[in-house]
Amino acid sequence: MRPKIIIITKKKLMMYIALIITLAIVALLLFTLRGDGVDLPSSGYTYLKYKDGTYVGNEKTEQGNIRAEVVIKDEKIKQINLIEFPPKYINDNPVLKDEIPQHIYTIIKNQDFVQSDSTKNTTYILNKITKAVRNAVDQSLIE
Repeated sequence: MRPKIIIITKKKLMMYIALIITLAIVALLLFTLRGDGVDLPSSGYTYLKYKDGTYVGNEKTEQGNIRAEVVIKDEKIKQINLIEFPPKYINDNPVLKDEIPQHIYTIIKNQDFVQSDSTKNTTYILNKITKAVRNAVDQSLIE
């Protein structure tokens, strides 16, 4: 067998360069046009759309149930009310009384279910509140 010698002429080289540039432009356009979907927030979660209404979510704890009522208007969380909450948690940790409203405010402001980074005792309870809110909001998701 004789080795095959490939000769690249100036014309062929220009064709290859044009082909590579064309493919790069097509790929760039495809990725640009494909980005018309749902945007990702900084946390990496997609924003979901919700049906307007009032929804109730429940989360069980060892001291009792946490029930959250979530009001959604214009596809956004507008209000969160705790309609059932075990009083033993506040009796055991009075600081929690101040942290719960701030945690609920953060959920409404960010429209995201943030995990609490508070002290160890309150983290468990705040995360249970977050789960109750998430359970309520899950009922309103638009498929």
